[in-house]
Amino acid sequence: MTTGADREGTDLKLLVVEDELYAREALVRKIRQYDTAGDFQILEASNGKEGFGLYRQEQPELVITDIRMPGMDGLELLENIRQLGQKTQVVILSAYSEFAYAQKAIQYGVSDYLLKPVSDEALENCLDKFMQRHKKERGEALITGKDMVTRLLAAGIREENTTGFVERSMFRKIFPSWQIVAVYFERGRPEKEEFLAEIEKIYGSSFWTRARFLELKTDFWILLFTAEQENVFLLRKIRSRISREEDKVYMGVSRIHRSENEVHDAYQEALNALKTKVYTEETLLFAETAEPDTAAEYYLRAEKEEQLRSALAKGREKTACSVIEEAFQEIKQAGRIKISCLEQVYYHILLSCQQEIGIEKEDYGLAGMSAGILKFRSPEEIRDYLCRVAGEICRLKRNEKEESHTEIVKRMTDYAEQHYFENVTVKDLAEHVLYMNPDYLSHIFAEKKGINFSTYLQQVRIEHAKELLEKGTCSVTETALLVGYNDVSRFIRVFKQETGMTPKKYCSLKEEDGDESGGKRSAGDDAEELDKRKGKSAL
Repeated sequence: MTTGADREGTDLKLLVVEDELYAREALVRKIRQYDTAGDFQILEASNGKEGFGLYRQEQPELVITDIRMPGMDGLELLENIRQLGQKTQVVILSAYSEFAYAQKAIQYGVSDYLLKPVSDEALENCLDKFMQRHKKERGEALITGKDMVTRLLAAGIREENTTGFVERSMFRKIFPSWQIVAVYFERGRPEKEEFLAEIEKIYGSSFWTRARFLELKTDFWILLFTAEQENVFLLRKIRSRISREEDKVYMGVSRIHRSENEVHDAYQEALNALKTKVYTEETLLFAETAEPDTAAEYYLRAEKEEQLRSALAKGREKTACSVIEEAFQEIKQAGRIKISCLEQVYYHILLSCQQEIGIEKEDYGLAGMSAGILKFRSPEEIRDYLCRVAGEICRLKRNEKEESHTEIVKRMTDYAEQHYFENVTVKDLAEHVLYMNPDYLSHIFAEKKGINFSTYLQQVRIEHAKELLEKGTCSVTETALLVGYNDVSRFIRVFKQETGMTPKKYCSLKEEDGDESGGKRSAGDDAEELDKRKGKSAL
């Protein structure tokens, strides 16, 4: 027995299980009075057995059940629901005389109790709590990719046929026509929650009814939007809100699609549009216009590949770079080539480098290191990067003995000392300085230093910050920027974590020490006294 089944736009299913007809009808009537927004599709059952069958068929988000019923009672119904592994919220209806009996439901995870006769206030409070909890859980599911539509999106992108009829039906209902947007952050992604909060400010409370978010294990994020005329305007607004002057944000937008079976195709369209950023200053790139029909084809000739491999094997850096430069000169003469061809050239050269040093050598493995051509702004940047990689491989080949772990770690610490004010990561060192596997670099650094690289960099920054603050020529904000923190609040938190006090307190203590010393105390005495006051030594 159900009601409201034909109502469009319903989102939440609520199952009422009550054997007394008048009590059930009264409860349903009160629920409808509460549900002014039409959020509930109300399902009804006259006993526990019927209720469990309806539960398995409809999978409601909330069950309100009487505890005393013939056949299967409310407690047994709750137990059966939990045995299915479901986290559905269940509310028990009970009279005062049944309260001790109702307490047994605790072990099965009952969500709430309502005492008969149910008052309007008690029901309203119960439903309010349910809506708040559901909203929180749904928000977490959407962000973490655990809801049905996002699972289908992820499976489609990976070309996995793991979703069923329910997921596909839900996808079609919410997204009759849709587009995929691939979002790429040039210098590192913001916090996921911060990013989504900015988008919600633009779309409002309707965002999650019009969009989905997916975090891939790559350098970009995926958004799924309903296809609407205002999408271009909204995407430009999103880009404007999340972009920073020194950190560009790029978006690749697919064509409009109308079938859930086309998710992978749409994803490839968005990704390919995104890759064309190497040819343009534009940061919002559409699949329809991203690559012109006039784009030429170009493939690295076999003799070029052989010349490159020979030069790498013999450690001839100039020859290897010359081969790469000649290939990119030919690309330039051909005009704009297809993005798939440019990507193929890039990977062919990287593969030659990897094969030359031996895939089994994880110390210098390039596998998994590259984020593809997305990280480059032009074909010239790709050329220069490949020349650097080839040059490093040639230098390694010339050295009979590879660098020791100690020497590698020293290069990392030296780089941190020289570039502490920049956004330096192990990945950056792996790709642009040492040309090694980033996981391997992280491992040997932690093994030698006892801390990870990011912690070491943090300590270096704070030491330089202390020097600037002691000089008294920079404000806290200026100091934060000079040592690599764009977020002053974060700088203050890290400074306090490392020194035991805020930057302002640190300056005050230094000034007090200077006054007390009367100019007669040495720098060493000054530092020693400061350490005593803060009760924590530096680094």
